[in-house]
Amino acid sequence: MANIIKTEGFVLKTMLFKESSLIASIFTKKFGKIKVLAKGVRRPKSKFCGALELFNLDEIIFYKRELKDLYTLSDAVVIDDFEEVRAYPKKVNAAMVLCEFFEKTLPLEEIDSHAYTLLLNFLKELQDIDVAATKPLTFYYLLKTLSGAGVRPHFENCVRCHGPIKYDNKNVDFSIGAGGVVCDSHFDDTVVFLSNKTVNTLRRIYKDEDTEMCKDSISEIETFIPDYLYYHLNNLVLNSLKHLSDYSDKK
Repeated sequence: MANIIKTEGFVLKTMLFKESSLIASIFTKKFGKIKVLAKGVRRPKSKFCGALELFNLDEIIFYKRELKDLYTLSDAVVIDDFEEVRAYPKKVNAAMVLCEFFEKTLPLEEIDSHAYTLLLNFLKELQDIDVAATKPLTFYYLLKTLSGAGVRPHFENCVRCHGPIKYDNKNVDFSIGAGGVVCDSHFDDTVVFLSNKTVNTLRRIYKDEDTEMCKDSISEIETFIPDYLYYHLNNLVLNSLKHLSDYSDKK
């Protein structure tokens, strides 16, 4: 027997289904990520018109059935469409980065209050900031998601032997494969060189301390993050992240 459920959720992804319908991936507050079938949503007079745009925060009603992982969407009303984000292509692309990350990493129907709050806070901040600050904000939140995904990078000492790291050197050895900084004895072929300034910025981010990313640190983070995600999250590739740099000098 079907249960009629009402909850809030973010639209992470939509996929065409037959001639007039969509399958939507929605990150809900009460049930985690779910898949719903929105019948007839692509018809001109659909009651869902505009509700299933990417990164909308909606109130949805769906029919939940046991032994099924695709539910039928009964209704959807927009709570927040983050209009100020949609006014800038760079901000839209940034919103897609976090949505794609959660779509590809969250398991179905596992509640994750931390990730939900992280996405909500990101979209609210993205809406309010100057467009020039979009890239550092995106990388800040993307780095924060790694903790919830269980792959937070290690910066306190050598990730392999736990020996001290000399932070007075010009560069620090960061092993993508090992998932953190390494000493000279544990240098490997996945090591990239990060400046002391970048490492200190990353350490402050994970300590929830106020920090600003300089242009050089953003460039270094942008260089290693795709490989880090691929190595530690089952060959994860964020297609939207590839395009974030396309808007570096654009509004």
